Amino acid sequence: MSAYTRLVARFAATRAGAAMFKLLLPALDRLTFKVTKGRRVFTNHAVPTLILTTTGRKTGQPRAQPLCYLKDGADLVVVGSNWGQEHHPSWTANLLAHPRASIVVEGQTSQVEARPVEEEEWETLYRRFEQMSQNYRSYRGWARERKIRMFRLTPVRGG
Repeated sequence: MSAYTRLVARFAATRAGAAMFKLLLPALDRLTFKVTKGRRVFTNHAVPTLILTTTGRKTGQPRAQPLCYLKDGADLVVVGSNWGQEHHPSWTANLLAHPRASIVVEGQTSQVEARPVEEEEWETLYRRFEQMSQNYRSYRGWARERKIRMFRLTPVRGG
């Protein structure tokens, strides 16, 4: 990890940094994703990032969200840390209501079936996110009583 990346990660692990990045990064990710035709997102230099498109639980409309992910066998895992806020991000409620979603990773689109991570594997997977970025340690503490939702995204065969 470069000195720049470490500095950005340290800042993002503060409340001020998390608030700033929560406002700026999704928009920058979406713009970069559009300009590169789905091959990259702005934050991709620091952590692996995908675009998750869910179906809105209230509107039925597609909702795209850039998210960090980790690989776990054939599956990808995403976490709803919501920058440490005390409420769950909307995309997690969308997945609970409509588990079928699409993802774009490095320009490749695929269909996935999402399911909440099992309780017995939650801690191990969350620690992997913490190893990827120190921010996740801060987010867990800031989320207070909220159990951060995590989802396993399994590729849909033929979809």
